[in-house]
Amino acid sequence: RKRRSKLLILVLCLNFPSEVELCPGACVCYSEPKITISCQQQGLGTIPIEIPVQTQRIFLHNNRIGLIQSTSFTFCRNISILWIHSNNISLIEPGAFYGLNKLEELDLSDNVNLKSINPSTFQGLVHLHTLHLDRCGILELSTGLFRGLFSLQYLYLQDNNLQELPDDTFLDLANLTYLFLHGNKIKRLSENVFRGLTNLDRLLLHQNRVGGVHRRAFHDLGKVMTLYLFNNNLTVLSGETMAPLGSLQYLRLNGNQWVCDCQARSLWDWFKQFKGSSSELECHLPTQLAGRDLKRLPSTDLEVCLDSFNQIQTTAKAGPSSHSNRASPNNPLKDKENMAKTKHQVEAELPKNGSSKHINDSPFGTYPSAVDPPLTNLKSEFLGPVEPSTAPTKRRQGCSRRNKSRSQCRMAQPVPSAGPSFPALPSLLLPPVMWSLFCFS
Repeated sequence: RKRRSKLLILVLCLNFPSEVELCPGACVCYSEPKITISCQQQGLGTIPIEIPVQTQRIFLHNNRIGLIQSTSFTFCRNISILWIHSNNISLIEPGAFYGLNKLEELDLSDNVNLKSINPSTFQGLVHLHTLHLDRCGILELSTGLFRGLFSLQYLYLQDNNLQELPDDTFLDLANLTYLFLHGNKIKRLSENVFRGLTNLDRLLLHQNRVGGVHRRAFHDLGKVMTLYLFNNNLTVLSGETMAPLGSLQYLRLNGNQWVCDCQARSLWDWFKQFKGSSSELECHLPTQLAGRDLKRLPSTDLEVCLDSFNQIQTTAKAGPSSHSNRASPNNPLKDKENMAKTKHQVEAELPKNGSSKHINDSPFGTYPSAVDPPLTNLKSEFLGPVEPSTAPTKRRQGCSRRNKSRSQCRMAQPVPSAGPSFPALPSLLLPPVMWSLFCFS
């Protein structure tokens, strides 16, 4: 047994120098647990050309490499891990990774000048399960960039400059479980942006500029357990949009400008059946609800609707106690508020195509106090009279008593009559006339 062990040690010692001799300059090479070429932090400006064919792991991070050529890894068919992060890469030539059928992990992160990637760059990487493209300054994702990456499970795209995600960008990624998109500039999520991600577990979209989410944007995300959408520009998110997320356990929606009016009712209803953990949804509007958690509001607070100017416009429920638009004759303050609405605004709010939707069931469509400009600051052309919905009762016009006596004011009042009107005779002349008629009759 001793002889056999000595022979084994001798064989290992004879083989080790042959591998070391093939090691490129400025690199460290070792064979356990896998044949590895480590060249990190060596100030390299290019990828070494003398990489052994049998190499399984290559570490080239923290150098000054600016280009990955189409021939850089031509003979490295056994690579399973390739790290080239934290360099100055600005261009990856088409075909640079062609033939690397055993590659499982590719890290290109922290190359801030990469910005764009040819759509054929990752073709053929059928065993790739982890791809790092974070902090690369990427402006857009080319159509078909991830096509054929059926084994991919982890995709890191955070902290780039992405402004939009085309439909079907991730269509072939049926095995993807983690998708990191936070720290970009994404503005909206379209209907089929996540189509194909049937096994996704974690979706991070926080710290973007998302202001709109299509009602079917999450239709393939039935297995998502974690969804982060905090610190975006969301104001409304419907319960219908959230309904496909049947496995959701962790949800963060804080840091958005939530409008807690009738449009939030469906999301409020969805939260009633949601069993997972969620952050607060602080209301931004209306002002009387600012800072309160949408989930904890009573349903009555969500009956009011705001228009595009944040004006209280309608109530979701109309009953006998609902306020009418008719001005109160005994309340001049309400009459003044009615005048704040111009005629062209009223016409713009009228239902179209015979719609029976209520336009304004709230008290006179008043603004919240923090938003409403005072009437004294409005231009005169915006203070025109509003046509009432019903004909008001006729009232006699008043008389200014400035420089006039009480009798002169009386003379100025019109006398209502069913027939043609005549000027009223002075009341003081009536007795003498009648006396003369009596005497001479």
